[in-house]
Amino acid sequence: MLHKKTKDIVVGLDAGTNKICTVVSERDSDGILHILGIGHAPSQGLRKGLVINAEKTVEAIKKSIIQAEEIAGVEINSVFAGIAGGHIQSIKSHGVVPISGDGGEITEIDIRKVLDAAKAVSLPIEREIIHVIAQEYSVDGQGGIMSPRGMFGTRLEVAVNVVTASVSSAQNIIKSINRANIDVESIVLQPIASSMATLTQEEKESGVVLIDIGGGTTDFAVFADGSLRHSGVIAIGGDHVTNDIKIRFNIPATRAEDVKIKFGCALSSMVNENEEFILPGMFGYPARSMLRKDLSEVIEARMSEIFEIVKHEIDKTNYSNQIGAGIVMTGGASLMLGTLEMANSIMHVPVRLGIPSGLPGLNEDYQSPIYSTGVGLVLFASQQGEYGHYMVDDDSFFYKVVHSMREMVKKYF
Repeated sequence: MLHKKTKDIVVGLDAGTNKICTVVSERDSDGILHILGIGHAPSQGLRKGLVINAEKTVEAIKKSIIQAEEIAGVEINSVFAGIAGGHIQSIKSHGVVPISGDGGEITEIDIRKVLDAAKAVSLPIEREIIHVIAQEYSVDGQGGIMSPRGMFGTRLEVAVNVVTASVSSAQNIIKSINRANIDVESIVLQPIASSMATLTQEEKESGVVLIDIGGGTTDFAVFADGSLRHSGVIAIGGDHVTNDIKIRFNIPATRAEDVKIKFGCALSSMVNENEEFILPGMFGYPARSMLRKDLSEVIEARMSEIFEIVKHEIDKTNYSNQIGAGIVMTGGASLMLGTLEMANSIMHVPVRLGIPSGLPGLNEDYQSPIYSTGVGLVLFASQQGEYGHYMVDDDSFFYKVVHSMREMVKKYF
């Protein structure tokens, strides 16, 4: 039986290429989130962060929502939705304002004004801001300040990372969720959400790279000095590995995915030369044995390409020598044998698995990298309003559209 309790319910929805994941949490009287349940369903209408089949996307969202409602025992009315894909871009900007508080004390109003000044960038009509991320504040020329509230001065400056998205791509995600009779509270960059579930503040201060290998894309984000400094998307993911296996061994995609999960290894040197496994027969073809070494060589070629591209992109930034805490891996592909070892051999830094933690109710079944984004979305929701972290641009088109689109969708659908 579902309870229509919604006041203290916070829900994250991670819409990926291979799965839709809905994480339901409840905020107690002390403001602490407790995981009530997680629902998931196969995703067939999304590719590389883009909606390619609206009907299938809506159906998958509904299935994930219904399962989460049944497990959590509550009715879901709204979600914080993750967004990713090749259309995401970020640019650097800078803002300066005079301090207006009494006696020169910096207030939230001053912080809002300087962030507004920093986000005043020229964008093409098809793009809109989704996040304005403060990286560093300066007060009267004194830099390196992470939280200026309560300080005194005459001039406040901020350096920010402005994250933008394609208007049409975001609209399609929002509309699909609305057609499942769910409101969208906000859209959140997926690497930011994942970082909240998997990275420690110490890692963010020391410098760390979060790499999320999804089905259609690989997202990466560089954190240094406590803030997100750079993010990017590569249009290669786990599905490309599956397709390589399909072509190399002439088997259906579903069988290739199954083989990858059960027998795959990202480093062929970790596999015994003569180790075999049986590929069951189908379509009238007899069962056949395969060398695991041959399978791993196919996987290694594609996985090494992914890490080499990520390394190249990071080397182009100013932070390649500032990742003392190494790499944290999330996404389904991070669970494959040899993935962490390969990342270490290519990036030459420590590598660990990114497992969501720190929330009551997050049992062992959910302590997996595949749930990092969903769990991170509810953590993001719980920290809204903290300037200097990951501000949602509430003056943007996206903020306005998520609060008006549902009625339009109900009218026409």
